[in-house]
Amino acid sequence: MGANKFNEELATKRIQMLAVMEANECSREQKLKDIFGIDMATATPRDINNADACMSRWRKLPAFAEAWKEAMKQWDFSDYQLARSVFRKGMRQDKDAWLAMNSAVNALSHASKRIYADESTAVVVKIEGAEPDLGSPDDE
Repeated sequence: MGANKFNEELATKRIQMLAVMEANECSREQKLKDIFGIDMATATPRDINNADACMSRWRKLPAFAEAWKEAMKQWDFSDYQLARSVFRKGMRQDKDAWLAMNSAVNALSHASKRIYADESTAVVVKIEGAEPDLGSPDDE
């Protein structure tokens, strides 16, 4: 009996493809078709369920999280650029542009956290020093 050989490179590409498709809000049908080659009109319920289960497992993997973050970062770059242009146009006009300005400020705030945030700024709490012995206090 020959065992199915696991193609890690293909699996990684599929996981990344799923992450990008989810970041771009692709439909379930599109994901099934592009990643697994499943046509919803002709596929069996078992094939669809197996693909859904596979996608569910992939969503829990660190590789998926990294690919999704990278795809979302690309959206943030695009949104940040658009928001800056809206913000600049709003600053130069005298009309009531509250909605455009509010959207631009929110997008700038959100995107700048991802684009310019340094992961090393995380707060680390260290507790140092002597610890008391566990147990009940001594009787005196």
